[in-house]
Amino acid sequence: MIWFPAENEADASFSGKEIADLSKTSALFLKVPYTADREKSPWATESAVPTSKLLSDNPAREYGIKVGQSTILVTDSWGNEHNRMTTAPNHKSLQSMVEKVKDKTEKDNTKLQKNYDKAKAAHEKGDRKGALSAITSNFKTGLVGLSAQEETIRLYHTIMDEVRVQVKELAEKKDVEGLKNLAKEMRKTDVEKEINEAIKEG
Repeated sequence: MIWFPAENEADASFSGKEIADLSKTSALFLKVPYTADREKSPWATESAVPTSKLLSDNPAREYGIKVGQSTILVTDSWGNEHNRMTTAPNHKSLQSMVEKVKDKTEKDNTKLQKNYDKAKAAHEKGDRKGALSAITSNFKTGLVGLSAQEETIRLYHTIMDEVRVQVKELAEKKDVEGLKNLAKEMRKTDVEKEINEAIKEG
């Protein structure tokens, strides 16, 4: 349970004995201090790999919390959002939402697993384009922490490392045309910038 209070909002607006009991048995409650800042850090690094919004430098920004609007999120333990409320629900509603998280997480992981299996099979066949297509489908969900997503991330990094070897070989041959073709294939991946730099040095 993640609470983003409005400016100067008192803790009493989201509290009570039932809520306290729920925190002891069913959920971890987190309060994120109010901030009006939604600007991205100029030093932030871009990556295709989804990361936990909860662990970012500014969770309010990453979760898209409206400035000044009290918001309560029900998430899984990795911070994947399942429910969003702008008014404090009663403890029975919260309990019901929490109980549904496990089933939803299992369903999400099953969907991710299907795409990962496709990506793995494509990679084993040498079909990098097909593998990246399935990987991208998983990344677009924004889900983190689930086992199938972690496997997907590992496969993605394997492919990126393979591409880096190819970039080095093409750069050593001064094959600018080959690098340009590779850059098209690797658009919006973590190696795109490296390829473009190799082209400039070409």
